[in-house]
Amino acid sequence: MSQKRYRISLVLLLLFVLFPNTSFASSTQTKFVKFPTVASVDELVVANESTTAYNRALFKHWIDADKDCFDTRVEVLIAESKIWPKFKSRCKVTTGEWFSVYDNKTITDSSKLDVDHLVPLQEAWQSGADKWSNKKRQDFANDLSEGNSLIAVTQGTNRSKGSKEPHNWLPTSSYVCQYLIDWVDVKKRWSLSVDPVEKDFLKTSLTTCTKGGTPVSTNPSATNNSNTTTPTKTSGPVVSETGA
Repeated sequence: MSQKRYRISLVLLLLFVLFPNTSFASSTQTKFVKFPTVASVDELVVANESTTAYNRALFKHWIDADKDCFDTRVEVLIAESKIWPKFKSRCKVTTGEWFSVYDNKTITDSSKLDVDHLVPLQEAWQSGADKWSNKKRQDFANDLSEGNSLIAVTQGTNRSKGSKEPHNWLPTSSYVCQYLIDWVDVKKRWSLSVDPVEKDFLKTSLTTCTKGGTPVSTNPSATNNSNTTTPTKTSGPVVSETGA
């Protein structure tokens, strides 16, 4: 299976074996901002969100797709750690050094991290995944192909975000534009729709980014509030994405 994160993990493993005293930051840590044009947002299908009852269990995760003992969560933790992590057993990460771009915090204890689905599973469900096969939902939930579908972040920010769309939740200003770019990219790659409010916000915000500005959500009180765990949605049933 061709997976960028997996290949990066193998390269890092070889480097740490050959040069154990050297610190290597994963290439997934460096984000090169490439702004999608407003036209790329226009390419997304606009549709009202599905009101079919969401069932998180239909998105099977975390799996060990390549049978290397590392499940998807561990693959992400290995790829995003700035140092080679330590393991509780051969297959589980305990410590490392991760930078949570949602709130600009450095974390060394893996138990304090969630691996976030950048486009939440409930959001995907309401944007077309309710019609997918279970296999395709599993593939989405464990997507390592481009390195921007899954991201290790602090538990508080992930649980504050829940299943909110960008107009109701955004990370810190230093990462907000890249977050929006990745949101559009994930939705486009997986042929997921956007609702009208979501589309308008994405177009306005990305235009702000190209002009050097920093977009803000229309519900700033929810942004990065680690005490808020109830997601805000534009339509459809609400189910918490805590620990996504």
